[in-house]
Amino acid sequence: MCIGSSVHPNTAGLVLLLLLTARALSAAVTAEIKGRVTNNLTPQQYRAVTVIITDRLGTELGRTHPDKRGRFAIKIGGPRYVIIKAILEGYPEVIYQLDTEEHRESTTEFEHNEVFGELRIHTYYQNITFGAAGSAATTSGPSTLEELLAGEDPKAVRAYRKARRYREAGDPDKAIASLQELVRDHPNFYIGLIELGMLLAARQENDRAIEIFTAARQLRPEHPWAYVGLGVALNNKQDYRQAASYLEKAVELEPDSINAQFQLGQAAFRLNQPDRALSCFSRVIELNPTFNPMAYKIMASIYANQQEPFKAAEALELYLKHFPDAPDAAKVKEILTRLRPAH
Repeated sequence: MCIGSSVHPNTAGLVLLLLLTARALSAAVTAEIKGRVTNNLTPQQYRAVTVIITDRLGTELGRTHPDKRGRFAIKIGGPRYVIIKAILEGYPEVIYQLDTEEHRESTTEFEHNEVFGELRIHTYYQNITFGAAGSAATTSGPSTLEELLAGEDPKAVRAYRKARRYREAGDPDKAIASLQELVRDHPNFYIGLIELGMLLAARQENDRAIEIFTAARQLRPEHPWAYVGLGVALNNKQDYRQAASYLEKAVELEPDSINAQFQLGQAAFRLNQPDRALSCFSRVIELNPTFNPMAYKIMASIYANQQEPFKAAEALELYLKHFPDAPDAAKVKEILTRLRPAH
């Protein structure tokens, strides 16, 4: 495997949620690694954590300390593989190896043409998990893409990566055909089922997607991605109540799943549950303010219906701030003048 997670046998301590943004320009890789310590630590403990990035030879590329809420960010450049270390006195050190080029499990992607070609920015979520300080090591199920792939048949993993390359090259037909062959030969390959289901749902082949996601959920009922997929397909079918039930489970399993929060917000809005929808979309914006412009527009609609024009205006102003070139920008500005008339 190109990437894996390794923890010292006696580890206990921190939970880090890493957000990796990688830019691939020519052969070089520039990445900004963002994340947070998710344990319930004091502000002093958060600031005492040291996050260090090295290459595989141990050459340090950068280090930082989280802020008082546990959030941190490090910019690096150059190596394809990096080692992420998290250190706090009284807690064993955690080590995690990441392939910054190949593993681009993204929730958001921004592309535009540069002088020498295409710039891609991918957002990654990786988990590093320890137990409590001084406790025995705990064993939890795999949660990240890399951890899930680590236990699979290498032949199946190679076929999966081939299908991903088809998808990333903009050829969903070949990606779907490749994944269908993969899951026929490896029916218990969870990630292959998830990838196939998402592509089918994107094509509105929702009944088939639901079959695929149901099989995936039966394989790993403790993992959130199948529940997210079921929610997506059921939202597509306008079965919002059933979608919400699966998406609530996904959020329970992974509160920072931005896609689960967004899909749940949509279902709640359609079910006339405005407070739940606002909570979900607020979390989406907190996690990534440019994930989907509809988060702001639906929030504005809810606030307007609740007779709160200033909050509606705030949502639309944020929409224009983050999406200044939106095709409906002029129309939104007209709405803003009615929500906030000049004195």
